[in-house]
Amino acid sequence: MLSNVIEDIRKKGKFSFEKIVESNDLSDDEFFELLKFIYSENVPEVRTSVDGSDFIALEDENFYILEKNTIKSYLEDVKERNREVFEKIKEKKSFKTDELIDRYLKVAVKESLNYSKFGFSFLDIVQEATLGLISGLNYYYRIMKNFKSPEFFLKNFSIKYILEFQKKLLKNIKSMELSYILYLKLKLDKADGYSLEEISKQMSVNPEYLEDLEKLFDKVKDEKSIESEKIFEKADKITKTYILENIPKKLGYIDEQILVMFYGLDDKIYSEKEIAKNLNIAYHNVNILKEKALNKLSIDMLQSDFVKNSENLNFLVN
Repeated sequence: MLSNVIEDIRKKGKFSFEKIVESNDLSDDEFFELLKFIYSENVPEVRTSVDGSDFIALEDENFYILEKNTIKSYLEDVKERNREVFEKIKEKKSFKTDELIDRYLKVAVKESLNYSKFGFSFLDIVQEATLGLISGLNYYYRIMKNFKSPEFFLKNFSIKYILEFQKKLLKNIKSMELSYILYLKLKLDKADGYSLEEISKQMSVNPEYLEDLEKLFDKVKDEKSIESEKIFEKADKITKTYILENIPKKLGYIDEQILVMFYGLDDKIYSEKEIAKNLNIAYHNVNILKEKALNKLSIDMLQSDFVKNSENLNFLVN
């Protein structure tokens, strides 16, 4: 299996972890060998995840306040750990084996932000990413001996575990939820100026099906339940490969960068003034945008949740 994956990458001259994980079940040892090949050959990665956009609007942004507070508390804890790590690096102190998780935890959390997608809990994602980090650390001394660049390997082990987790959940996803994700992708692409024909070609889906899907869910905010078995049965037949790659991300570029900088998930912990300067945004908007990013991150809702909570939440798709 591994040899086939490597041969395919050689032919294409590029790779996508989302496609690799969706199509293959690689052990950690096989994945490590794959990473060695990619790193040594300097093969470029193509990330196919859809960038986040404000296509989800919550009129009551405090609806997920408990989830948001838990996420915020977790990220604050990570920030304090990173503060200690940066201080230790500054003082050129070495890290013991049992301190390596704290040393590289920011890598797992950063990738959790990058791969936080609609329909998946961020806290679940970061847990899987951390497990991936721990698995990657099993190869730490081999990495340091031969490559001297652990972050590439540890980052991608985190990504592997995130994608495998998402893949597993998608196998059990209900047709209603699956079709609703397709609907959100359709609305997002339309907002970006793509025609129905272009979208259907990209999805390899009949345009009439997309029209039916759009009509169905455009009415959802006025209905307590939805019954269209034909739509749902067809949605179930959409390939999981497409879904894994195209579920929209919760966060846009600015959202991600603000959280990465504020919580020290890159090279240092940035002040709000530094964030404003680096991202070319007004200083007084930094905290507002940070809170909005946390709001987006806390959304953990698929269509079944929407139907269940429709009386309590005004949930709109722009």
